[in-house]
Amino acid sequence: MNSFDNYTVYKKLYALAVLVILLLYGEPILATSYQTVSLSPGEINKSINSQWDVSVLYNVSTGDNTLTGIGIRIHYDSSKLEFIESKNIALGSASGMIEPEDETSRKADNDIETDKVVIVAWYSTSSLFPNQPLPFKLMDMTFKVKTGISASNTSINVTFSSTPTGFEGKAENASVHITTMPTVSWTTAAQAIAENMGSVDITAQLSYSSDLDITIPVTVSGTADLITDHNFSNQSITIISGQLTATKTISIVNDNLIEDDETIILTMGTPNNSLVDIPFVQTITIQNDDNGHFTTPIIPTPSSMMFYGDNFMINGQLADIGDEIGVFDPDDVICGRVIIEEQGMYMVTVYADDASTTSVDEGADVGDELTFKVWDVSNNAESIVSQSMFIPEDVYGISASPHSPPQWTAANDRWGLNLQITSSQEIPLRAGWNLFSFSVNKVFYDSTTPPSVETLSNAEFVKLNSLNDVLTSIEGQYDIIRNFDANGAQTFDPNVPSFFNTLHYIASGYGYWIKMNQASTLVLSGSRANPSDKLLLRSGWNLIGSWHSAAQYDSVTPPSVSLPGQVLTQQVDALKDVFLSIDGSYAIIRNFDENGSGTYDPFVPSFFNTLHYISPGYGYWIKINESKEFNY
Repeated sequence: MNSFDNYTVYKKLYALAVLVILLLYGEPILATSYQTVSLSPGEINKSINSQWDVSVLYNVSTGDNTLTGIGIRIHYDSSKLEFIESKNIALGSASGMIEPEDETSRKADNDIETDKVVIVAWYSTSSLFPNQPLPFKLMDMTFKVKTGISASNTSINVTFSSTPTGFEGKAENASVHITTMPTVSWTTAAQAIAENMGSVDITAQLSYSSDLDITIPVTVSGTADLITDHNFSNQSITIISGQLTATKTISIVNDNLIEDDETIILTMGTPNNSLVDIPFVQTITIQNDDNGHFTTPIIPTPSSMMFYGDNFMINGQLADIGDEIGVFDPDDVICGRVIIEEQGMYMVTVYADDASTTSVDEGADVGDELTFKVWDVSNNAESIVSQSMFIPEDVYGISASPHSPPQWTAANDRWGLNLQITSSQEIPLRAGWNLFSFSVNKVFYDSTTPPSVETLSNAEFVKLNSLNDVLTSIEGQYDIIRNFDANGAQTFDPNVPSFFNTLHYIASGYGYWIKMNQASTLVLSGSRANPSDKLLLRSGWNLIGSWHSAAQYDSVTPPSVSLPGQVLTQQVDALKDVFLSIDGSYAIIRNFDENGSGTYDPFVPSFFNTLHYISPGYGYWIKINESKEFNY
């Protein structure tokens, strides 16, 4: 066979191969590129005289958003639908006022019922249409169902007046089902609320009122959980005869967990005596409003260990959901944190310092003693876990921690360690006179009726036979207690008959003088006052206490005084910052501690002041020029 014959054979084989490919795969090879215009919603139920918006959406089969433009026609039947307006028109349209025109005798949509058309085009001289992510909304159109017509169906159709070279138009029309029955829908398709708002209303609405009760079944889905996040299970909503709407309230559970936003999705089913309209799906987004207490970011490192607890107690009760544990290294760097998600149980990862990053302290070194701090969310109180509160125990088959207080031992170690936190406050008192206060939010009294004094919010009133009953931890070690309130100075002496005493209560928020015959520690038990709690101060001198969780100071170093157990220290720019709630209303503050008396005057340069801290456990004289609420 010569070369010519070979060429002929190859040519025939090539032609045959092309034919086979075209037959088998012709559609992909010969596929046309499309500009697609779709109407949304595409299927809709509408009652007489109801109005709605149709969105005109644009897409390209090739994904190319840099074409020359597009021209479209929107056809409708004016005997059934009234065109109201075009709005939200994308930039670049060739038309200004977009109004309907009469159809010509030659109808582009081949629909014998449509008689009106809206024509609009977009054109880009730089071939950059629409130069936006696809799909892209061209515009919205508002239609209304006319009155005095019967139940029927009609269409809103799309045709194309122009497309770029190499592209054809593909339409997705809308079908409108007109009913003489009312339609029902949600008043909104979406709403968002903060978790702490407590509840949210949902409302179903009719297109017009009916003389029949209309019941709409509702199914519930979404990421939010029934009971733990909300109380709305699958149920129904009934719009009673003659009414246009019906509303139900969904209760939202305000937990203390840091979590992603969650959704409740409510979908209408088929109602009686009506048809469903859009929006028939409503999405409620529950926005997380919890940031936790220990918010300083933790830097994960390659080395970590874990502690487990299954009986974590606070004041005799299992630690509640939302309570927190923060773990700190000796340099007070937070290297572990957990928020309780199941009562009494925790698992916390504690990170080591990364030796390769010498300029950054991410966590603990081997042998470091760890400080555990607990945030009791129900009482808004932070406490440091003292040695007696650590309970090393086997947990889930994991061996008890060999160290108490706990230490960072080695990478991948796991230890069982329960915590039993008590909110008792230990206030050190020295021999001689002390000016003290307490943060346990109680009012102890031995009078027939509770004292009529200003108190912190949620203060618990405790009736005693004698004030000495609450001072048993220092019984025999103190000689006298004095206070100063709106009724003047009053005294309690445990060594005289009760009728000689004029002081019959001691309360959180106030300061007291006590004369000790020896050094000792006053121990009081109970929930702490919230630092944001307010106390009404009267005009003139007030003897108040500190119910903040920290000793706040404006000096270079923390105060060199004896602080109550588990009290944190917190530096502030100026002591004036502690008293912002009464800024401009007080003249002077005085204290008395083991270093003598100190004074703070907000109107003199700071170097003249000798008082540089405000701490729980201590009392303070404050002179105020008007009655005002005070909080730390």
